[in-house]
Amino acid sequence: MVGSANKPIPRTSLEPVCLALAAVIRERRRRAGWSLNQLAARTGLSRQMLSFVETERRVPTVDTVARISRAFELPLSQLFAAAERRLN
Repeated sequence: MVGSANKPIPRTSLEPVCLALAAVIRERRRRAGWSLNQLAARTGLSRQMLSFVETERRVPTVDTVARISRAFELPLSQLFAAAERRLN
């Protein structure tokens, strides 16, 4: 379907770990004292994409999460582990 890639995925269809990952990314960014623009500069991603990820409007690709984890100087697995811990 043309144009469907631009529509947000309904929250009800997201895996719980995806929702938790969004919260972890937002929390880590705020803890670091960074704005979305600062995280965008550190990752090479757009501010809008990062905003969509943090507000659960987009599910990030592995590449996107890898860039974010590199900006936080964390192994990728730590971000996913933190998201999984939020589910328990």
